[in-house]
Amino acid sequence: MPTPFVNEEFTFTNPDGSTIRVRGSGNQYYAVFETLDGYTVVKNPDNGFYTYAQLSEDKSQLIATDGIVGQVAPQSLGIQPHLSIETESAKQQAQSAPMLQEGFSQWRVRRQQKKTQLQGISATTSADARPASTVTVGNYLGLCILIKFPDVAASISQQEVSNFCNLPGYAGFGNKGSVRDYFYDNSQGKLTYTNVVTQYYTAAHNRSYYTDPAIDYGTRARELILEALNYLKSQGFNFSQLSSDSNGLIYALNVFYVGPRVNNWAEGLWPHSWSLASPYDVGGGKKLYDYQITNMGSELTLRTFCHENGHMICDFPDLYDYGGQSAGVGNYCLMCYGGNDKNPVQVCAYLKNEAGWASKVTAITPGLTASLPAAKNEFYLYSKNANEYFLIENRQKTGRDTFLPDAGLAIWHVDEQKNGNEEEQMTPSQHYECSLEQADNRFDLEKDVNAGDNADLFRASYKTEFSDSTSPAGKWWDGSNSGLKIAQISAVAATMTFTVPGSAWLEKKQITGLWMINQERNAAAYVDGLGWRKIASESDSVFLGMLALLSAAKERKFPVNLRLENNVIQEIYVF
Repeated sequence: MPTPFVNEEFTFTNPDGSTIRVRGSGNQYYAVFETLDGYTVVKNPDNGFYTYAQLSEDKSQLIATDGIVGQVAPQSLGIQPHLSIETESAKQQAQSAPMLQEGFSQWRVRRQQKKTQLQGISATTSADARPASTVTVGNYLGLCILIKFPDVAASISQQEVSNFCNLPGYAGFGNKGSVRDYFYDNSQGKLTYTNVVTQYYTAAHNRSYYTDPAIDYGTRARELILEALNYLKSQGFNFSQLSSDSNGLIYALNVFYVGPRVNNWAEGLWPHSWSLASPYDVGGGKKLYDYQITNMGSELTLRTFCHENGHMICDFPDLYDYGGQSAGVGNYCLMCYGGNDKNPVQVCAYLKNEAGWASKVTAITPGLTASLPAAKNEFYLYSKNANEYFLIENRQKTGRDTFLPDAGLAIWHVDEQKNGNEEEQMTPSQHYECSLEQADNRFDLEKDVNAGDNADLFRASYKTEFSDSTSPAGKWWDGSNSGLKIAQISAVAATMTFTVPGSAWLEKKQITGLWMINQERNAAAYVDGLGWRKIASESDSVFLGMLALLSAAKERKFPVNLRLENNVIQEIYVF
């Protein structure tokens, strides 16, 4: 499957037709499998049988033993369970996978181009002020091809797949909405992504031709896709309606084939995302290149489809570790583990903001009291420069985030100069592109302990502050102090608050309300966008003077500049 999997059970088949049950973790580039009692297995390249594994002397490889799984007791081989190779070796094996070496998916090219275009542009810049090619907003139309085989019939109708992709409020197979709904909700209506779903194409050969494990992984999948495209072209399919980039490359080609997943890992039609051997010309200046292919099985589920289209439509990166040595951002983002197959969690704040989906990004300044609703794409940002910054969002275990590991304030540390989450070392030179500051300071995600737990996010009665001196610390990756300090984080709620100690001037604020107790020096002003703020009362003359100015500003509706210190109005400037 294209998306990562963790401790998932599979049935693998040997050349003689015998099968074994294994439990595996990994992705299409690198994976490790064990028997259900924990002994690591590998495929013997000489005979094709799955055997128990042993470590090479330098611990850089898993090597096949002579013990075929199910035919000998692993204890008799003198091997240990739960074997793993060294971290760097796993990463090297993942990066050398053919699908990362042979051909370069266009979404990866576009992503690098976007990063170049956004150099020096602050993450607080609104979507409409950025280069148009760097955001994913508006209407997008992809292609979803359905394929059956002469010997394997379809069990899910074309209309059902179309509904799964496009129907608002879709609930088939227990999914929360359609693919269209997922992206519409995540973008707060800024992206409407739908698919043209074809009628079934019948492949030229029986399924076994395409699933042949002796043929290099992906080769027959490409052949099958080209068959279907040639057929559509011969039937006069209107490719011009599909959304494409500035080079005419159509963003999204999704392929569903009927039946269960019958291949072993990284063989035949094992689900994957890749690109065709060369762009396929459909005429009119448009071409198809990137694709994702997966089996349909007996039901349709959102997570994998949405994840892969996050790549193809939005140019989102994977936020998991290809080498499987860490958990990336775990179940806190679609572009890592995604939480749940039928109701995947939301895209994280970093990628939402990058896509142009933010409703509001507020810079964190001294004296601020922040009010942060969940699921509204409102974020708070504190930056070192255009590349490195902290981004804060409110995540609650409801709606699209029902399957989050935790609820509260998520504090993201972003370094846009990195590419992906391959480096979990947490050093100045080796760290994630996007990392979650885990409130318990255990960094279980980087250490691959879990994919998130109930101690990761910030909230009252647990972790209420984040600064250079807390654990975890809010320092920049070079070890220098950031100066960020947030405090008084509220309890878990649909809208959470926090304060930023210190003094700051706020410009051109409207005063829409005043409150005081008789003639006592106890008064507050309602500042538009901030709410009620107490008026300093150390001196009668200063207090009364500020009260008069605020009253005039309220009545005459003119803006004022305010200096707040720890959220108390200390000075007023009228211009």
